Amino acid sequence: MRKHSIIPNALHTSGTQIASLSAAHFMVDMLGGLLPGFLPIALVHFHINLGMGVIILTSMSIGCNIMQIPASMLGRETRKPWLLTLGLLMAGLIVLLAAMPPTTPVFVLCILMVIVGSGIAIVHPHGLRGTQHIGKIAPSVTTPTFMTGGFLGSAVGPWISALLVGHFGLKGLYWLIPPILLIILSLRLSNVKLAPDDAQPHAKAQKAEVPEGTPVQTVPWSFWNLCLIATLLNTGTLTIQALLPSYLNTLDFGLPFGGFSAMLFGIGSAIGSITIGFLVRKHSCTPFVLNGLAFGIPTLLVYFLVARYPASCLLIMLGGMLASSCYPLLVSMSRDADGTLPMSARMGLIVGGTWGIAGVGLLVIGQAASHFGLAPIMHLSWIFYTLTLLAALLTMKKKKASL
Repeated sequence: MRKHSIIPNALHTSGTQIASLSAAHFMVDMLGGLLPGFLPIALVHFHINLGMGVIILTSMSIGCNIMQIPASMLGRETRKPWLLTLGLLMAGLIVLLAAMPPTTPVFVLCILMVIVGSGIAIVHPHGLRGTQHIGKIAPSVTTPTFMTGGFLGSAVGPWISALLVGHFGLKGLYWLIPPILLIILSLRLSNVKLAPDDAQPHAKAQKAEVPEGTPVQTVPWSFWNLCLIATLLNTGTLTIQALLPSYLNTLDFGLPFGGFSAMLFGIGSAIGSITIGFLVRKHSCTPFVLNGLAFGIPTLLVYFLVARYPASCLLIMLGGMLASSCYPLLVSMSRDADGTLPMSARMGLIVGGTWGIAGVGLLVIGQAASHFGLAPIMHLSWIFYTLTLLAALLTMKKKKASL
């Protein structure tokens, strides 16, 4: 019995738990980021145009974001991670695209994407609940680390799908089944637990769990203003994530290069998020939001002007590092921002609600791209980042913040 218990107990640490939760977030967001990477091939296989393809993409976006709000209400008192397992299995159904014939109707593809997206939706709020159960690591580290797993997943997704589908056809998606099962096993072995939901705002409910020495910071935006800022930011980010591989394909780049460039954008966002997560423990939050956008906007503008050159992919990485990396910080700040909503509702809105509205915006953007072409439409990304910066400046509290 001693040997049977030693190995599991060795895995029951805060480090392995946040690693397993981040891996689950990485996997579901990677599954959600697969379709943009092989969208040109999917359009040919299913005999549909770009407009219909964006509708399918939007179906997943609606599923994985809007559904986070009702998903956050499931199992509010459960401590076991069975909801994370369910979400991973549902998200993994995207591999069924490999088994569907070319004559599959668009509405069937949309239904599949909604189911896949709903699985992704389940993992987000309950994965965040898992991070709140880890009391030995500061929330300013656990939340950005968990969110960064998603950034990396959505970044790597297009590249992985471009490689798998490029080499094996759509059946290459079957290679994703083993890692899904391994992550489900890691959640069980690391003894991940979910924090019970609370009727009080997270800042008050979790105050006693914040490790000693962690500075208390004043958020210069209300919760609803943070949602506005995050919605505009995510619309710009989603435009790049969903359409960049297809845009580069129109510039005569191969599918792997498009997926690679999208991956660099996400990796840049992840590097920026991790850096911010550690620096914000000793420095003000506000400059990371404002200055990142201020420098990221012109970087992305220049990128789309010179995107025809392969070396410009370094600019899209820098643009992600500067412009979109503050989103996990917005999620973290939403816990302490002025407002009366409970933790689950806050997480459902700041994550699912903002990305869901951004997904609806992508639907409009995609239809415009099918009429006017991708080249001018891609500039909407940095325009939305500009609107994000303006919203952040205009909605800041007038009094001097202690950040």
